[in-house]
Amino acid sequence: MDLAFKKELDEVMGYLEKLPTKERVILNNWLKKLKKANDETQELKNWREVRNEYITLMNNQLRRSDIIEPFLARPELGPLRPVPKKLAYTKMKFTLCAEEESG
Repeated sequence: MDLAFKKELDEVMGYLEKLPTKERVILNNWLKKLKKANDETQELKNWREVRNEYITLMNNQLRRSDIIEPFLARPELGPLRPVPKKLAYTKMKFTLCAEEESG
């Protein structure tokens, strides 16, 4: 597990206990999938980058207390797919807004 993933995971774990059971179950399923990702289970060469995008997106949503797709449902079976562009944009937009607030 790389440091970036572990850092985000530690933050996510702090939010999980505060969530309603249904949301907590769904996010735990996502976390299991992300933790199990490895060279043997993933088709993408950049699976670590994709995994880290998902955990960062999840963490950003939890910080805002606004869980949206893809975390409204359990993850699909099979290997990770790239984060959809519209969600990657949301992540970037939030990151930029957070930097402006702290700056």
